[in-house]
Amino acid sequence: PYREDLDKAAPDNPVVVVRGGHEYVLNSAALKHWKITDNTPDPDGGLIGRDEAGHLNGELVDRAKNLVRLPGSVRLDYEAEIQMLADEHRLLNKVGLTSIRYASGSPDQYRMLLDMKQRGILTIRTSILFRLGGSIDPTRLDETFNEWGIRSDEGDEWVRVAGIKLGVDGGFEGGWMREPYQAPWGGEEGFRGLQTVSKERYVMLVRALNERGWRVATHAVGDAAIDLVLEAYETAHRDSPIVGKRWVIEHAFVSQSDQLPRMKALELQLSVQGHLYVAAPSLRKYWGMERADGVTPIRTYVDSGLDVSLGTDSPVVPYPAMWALYHFITRNTISAGVAGSEQRIGREEALRLSSL
Repeated sequence: PYREDLDKAAPDNPVVVVRGGHEYVLNSAALKHWKITDNTPDPDGGLIGRDEAGHLNGELVDRAKNLVRLPGSVRLDYEAEIQMLADEHRLLNKVGLTSIRYASGSPDQYRMLLDMKQRGILTIRTSILFRLGGSIDPTRLDETFNEWGIRSDEGDEWVRVAGIKLGVDGGFEGGWMREPYQAPWGGEEGFRGLQTVSKERYVMLVRALNERGWRVATHAVGDAAIDLVLEAYETAHRDSPIVGKRWVIEHAFVSQSDQLPRMKALELQLSVQGHLYVAAPSLRKYWGMERADGVTPIRTYVDSGLDVSLGTDSPVVPYPAMWALYHFITRNTISAGVAGSEQRIGREEALRLSSL
């Protein structure tokens, strides 16, 4: 929905619809409440959505979401949070999942998982990537890690630290591309998506994390974003080798052939998911038919000898693994037909990538 759609349902009360981790959609009352107008400039790394006439359509993408301050969620007491996790794990078990990764975790969540293991109520193997939150200043990493009291790669098969999660671009609406989006998305010809962190800061942070022995997993949707990730990883590798340490590119929606040998040389892991299954119409609108239908070229990745793991990215995409398996085996989508049939993989391949 856009602003006008929300206005029909709620003309007077501020409404903010949250879509995934990259976009809010506001009605007119909410835009007024937070003093966002047609003249509000786009923040660095963010986009304020506008229609063809230049008026607000209600969308706030990536860093533009910071213009809004949502009320904090109600914090449950400790035992209630433990019970919520246990209930969540049972739902995952029911659809056949035996291991998961929390891609935006916290030290508190990690300690809860350890507690659940100690109590004997953990029913699924877990690994966790930590977000640094506001502590992305490379010079403050030691302070952050001392506060956490957690070592990189600590844990066992039931609860394991997987590394640090970073991001360099947006999602469906803001993946950072070498070539422009399909007009008029982005409000002007030549919009190529959103770079959400400066090159200098990102490279410094990656090098500092490598120096301290932490594995890095970086969200990169577009091919320009992958360029930056590869440059940073290669720079860190020259400082201290990362080969064999299972560093990760998250998503890798749109890549180019010149990037694949560089991924392989560093023995990177590609963590991919079936977003195209649910989002094909939107991606075609933003990126054009050819680029959108080639999203997540898993056949190419496998044939290039890259190490690929297949997941769901829940809650952005529903958690049952069969959704992703079906999509990558058939390349069918919910509402846009088959997309990129040449990227199909076999059933045994899909099962292996989902489970090993």
